[in-house]
Amino acid sequence: MVFLETFWQRLIEIVLAPALNPSMFWIIMPLFFTLLLMTFYFGAHKREELGYSSAVANSVVLLFVGVDLFKHVFNLTNPGHLMNFQFHPISTVICFAVILEAFTLMFASFFKSLPKQITFFFCAPVSVNLQAYLAIAIVYTNITLDWYTLLAALLLFVVVYILLKALQFSQRQLAGAIHEKKLAELDEEKKEATRQAKAAELEKKQYLAKDKAEKALDTQHTGKKKKKK
Repeated sequence: MVFLETFWQRLIEIVLAPALNPSMFWIIMPLFFTLLLMTFYFGAHKREELGYSSAVANSVVLLFVGVDLFKHVFNLTNPGHLMNFQFHPISTVICFAVILEAFTLMFASFFKSLPKQITFFFCAPVSVNLQAYLAIAIVYTNITLDWYTLLAALLLFVVVYILLKALQFSQRQLAGAIHEKKLAELDEEKKEATRQAKAAELEKKQYLAKDKAEKALDTQHTGKKKKKK
């Protein structure tokens, strides 16, 4: 019971971290926007995969986040001081860990030194952005880094991953429905064009028949005049 209460409390702390420290919004909003953008992109282009160039770019995101975390720890006092890194060892370790992971993933992607599946998993937008968010939440709000935090982060990753996949599925279903509707409209336009062509052809035949009949009457009328003469 105590485990569940602590676990739930830690999960709430991670999710509501921006409300506890609004200054987080300046760094997490680009992450959130990028995550949604890439989710919709791969939802629209189902056959495309991440690619090593995108993996390198995603690892740079972690580098930017690590630098921001270092700046935050340095500025915990006014004015900023290097001693803050000694007074906040957990935050300092997280800063170094994020920077180290950023360079590791960057060089691994650049030189293609790891299997593609491993590289693309750790450099995927959801992995990179969620790790970045977790590091930001812990450093900015001093969330205790323990097994409860790690388990809560794992659960959050699973939930976010499922939600994003559901969003992609809904996007593809909507795109498929729109595509089917367009095909139906094009098919109806084709049928209407065929009906109009048939109607025009029938009208042409009727016109030619009428014209032929009129010419025949004119010929008969001319022949009668000649006979009278």
